[in-house]
Amino acid sequence: MRTHYQAIRLWIAAGIFLLDLVLLNGVSAQPIQHPVRKDSASQNRARTGIDVSEFTQVDALGFLSPKEVKPWGHLFSDETEKILLARGDTVYVAFEKGHDVKPGDLYTVFNSSSELEHPLSGRDMGYVITYLGRVVLKTEARPHLFKAEIVESYRPMQIGDPVLPFQPVSPCIQLSSPEPETSDPSKAFKIPVVAAKGLTQVIGQFSVLYLNHGHKHGVHRGNLFQIVARGEPDQPPDPSLPDQALGYVLVLEARPDTSTGLVITAKREFYSGTMLKAIDLKEDLRKLLTYYGTEHDDADLENNPLHVLSRLTEEVGSRTDLPEAFLLLSKMPRCPIK
Repeated sequence: MRTHYQAIRLWIAAGIFLLDLVLLNGVSAQPIQHPVRKDSASQNRARTGIDVSEFTQVDALGFLSPKEVKPWGHLFSDETEKILLARGDTVYVAFEKGHDVKPGDLYTVFNSSSELEHPLSGRDMGYVITYLGRVVLKTEARPHLFKAEIVESYRPMQIGDPVLPFQPVSPCIQLSSPEPETSDPSKAFKIPVVAAKGLTQVIGQFSVLYLNHGHKHGVHRGNLFQIVARGEPDQPPDPSLPDQALGYVLVLEARPDTSTGLVITAKREFYSGTMLKAIDLKEDLRKLLTYYGTEHDDADLENNPLHVLSRLTEEVGSRTDLPEAFLLLSKMPRCPIK
């Protein structure tokens, strides 16, 4: 009998041991609750851009077109028989067949220059398209003819002016670096100013200008260019001397073959044919960060260079040995990139 009880005790002890083992394994089988690691600050931080709305009206930039622009329609008539039309006037817009047009659509009224010659080569380079205003379609009077209201007026309009679909441009510009296709990366990427808005001859601060380089040439929205002074006509160029910076141009819009820029600062007036030298913001920032021994996140440098620049200027403080371009950008108004 005693042997029997001992056997029972052994079975109970073995059962308790197995139960403990199962419970222990059950606990250990559950995943360990590590603290959730948050994404890096560069991923969570809102991207910022340069707000140019204080310096120019972005919907009135116009553009340089290598070819003649074919309009969608024309201002057909108005209710007041005015010679010059402006904001608030009611007009009728006649559209060419084959376009999807409906009430509520916005259209830009424009005019086109005659074909222009390149200021340096003398070759035909295209047409400057000047925006005059904007209309919103109200009702369809008859097929392809719409009653419309002028909702924006940049310049006086008149019957017969052509229209194109309105394409909004954000005034919040995210900085970017050009990507020129060049066989010699050691050489500076330089392109000429070929025309200015309104075909003005004299260009200065806050002027809108046009370039005959675009996406195909590595020029993109948000690129920064340095305005380079030309040498005196009676003096031969000296390649050993550094370029003299007159100011800076920020690209606000880029198309396949052309782009539109804004002169954000200029020490003096200049003219078509003046050269612009591209600034590689990311590479120059990376060199400065290395020089000052400042830690940086490559993703932040790529996606949010303005934040990196702000942090750098805070750490450098009142020191004035930062490049002029970065000092300028650090003082310009900011905006969130949507």
